[in-house]
Amino acid sequence: MSAAHLFEDFGEQKSKPADAVAMPIEMVEDQKLEAFEKGYQAGWEDAVAAQSETQGFVSSGLASSLQDASFEYHELRATMTATVETVIKSVTDIVLPKAARASLGAHVREKAQDMARVSLDKRVEIAVAPENEAAVRSVLNDDIPDPFLLVSDNLLAPSQVVLRTEQTEAEIDLDRTVADISAAVTSFFEAQTFEVNDG
Repeated sequence: MSAAHLFEDFGEQKSKPADAVAMPIEMVEDQKLEAFEKGYQAGWEDAVAAQSETQGFVSSGLASSLQDASFEYHELRATMTATVETVIKSVTDIVLPKAARASLGAHVREKAQDMARVSLDKRVEIAVAPENEAAVRSVLNDDIPDPFLLVSDNLLAPSQVVLRTEQTEAEIDLDRTVADISAAVTSFFEAQTFEVNDG
């Protein structure tokens, strides 16, 4: 067996096929550049498609997380509002009226002193309900100095005090003040409940 078929024969010149045409170098370079551009464009489109898919996944995950957080926020807010409302209403319904009545004398003294400063040397009449006369007298230290005059008025409710001078009159009405505060608190919590329910 001969090994001649394994080696190239340099003795004979083989002719090139007739259909193989030599191409100018510029055309070859243009074809290479065109092939590179097509490959680059295909790679770019794949990268954009992958990024869009990732962005869509992240966006949907973020939207879902934000919806969950919003729901939890509104749920927590509704619970906190209900809890705070109970406490505040207890304060305005129970504690505030008692505190207001306990401080009635101090309110009267402060308002009467303000009126006395404004109407120098004029008598300041302090009209109270008969059941409050002793409490107001004790706050004014039993000895009511001039220009103050403490009088009992049967037309006044226990939560009312009227301070009068010759030119002015001022009323302290604790029940109305407490009712105004309670109404403001109720209005606030109704608005909060509406806001929470409306989302």
